[in-house]
Amino acid sequence: MRPQCPSCQSIYVRRTHRVGTLERMISLLYVYPFRCQLCSARFSFFQWGVRYAQQEDLRQYERIGVQFPILFSSSQTVGKGVVTDVSVADCAFETSLPLKQGDTLKLELYAKSGRPPIVVEKAVIRSIRQGIVGAQFITISETDKARLHRLVGDLVGLPIVPVPQSSAPVR
Repeated sequence: MRPQCPSCQSIYVRRTHRVGTLERMISLLYVYPFRCQLCSARFSFFQWGVRYAQQEDLRQYERIGVQFPILFSSSQTVGKGVVTDVSVADCAFETSLPLKQGDTLKLELYAKSGRPPIVVEKAVIRSIRQGIVGAQFITISETDKARLHRLVGDLVGLPIVPVPQSSAPVR
C-alpha cells in the first residue's frame, strides 16, 4: 500500500526526514514521516516490513525539471533567467547576474504562455552553484500558491484537490 496524503488525497508524497526522538523510535515500528508534494501536509504512515536508508537529500520537496522564464527583482537589481526546476516551496533558476546567498527577491514565474505570472512576493536565495540559483519561497499570495500547486500537479500528471485556506505554510 502506498502512502496517500490525508489532506488532499494525493499520492504524490515523499518520505521526509525524521524529527526528534519519537519519530526515530516509531520508525522502528515501520511508521515513517511523509510530506505531500502538492498541499505541503506532513503526516506519518505505517508500512509493514519497509525500511528506508538514511536520507542524503534533506529537501522536503521534490523538484521537477522545467524550462520557463523568470523575472526577479530586489532593492539592488532587476534581472531575468530561466527556471530549471520547481516545487511548491522553491525553485532553481539560471541567470548571468551576480546574486548573493541570503538575498531576498521578488519572483515572477512565467510558467504558461499567455497566462499571468505566478508571483512570489518574497523568496530567499539559499544556494548558488555555477550560475544556478536556488530560491526558497517565503511569501506568496493564496491565489498564486493555488496556481503553483496546480502547476506542480499538472507537471506530474495528477489532479489537484483545492487546498484548504487553513493549510500549512509553504515550507
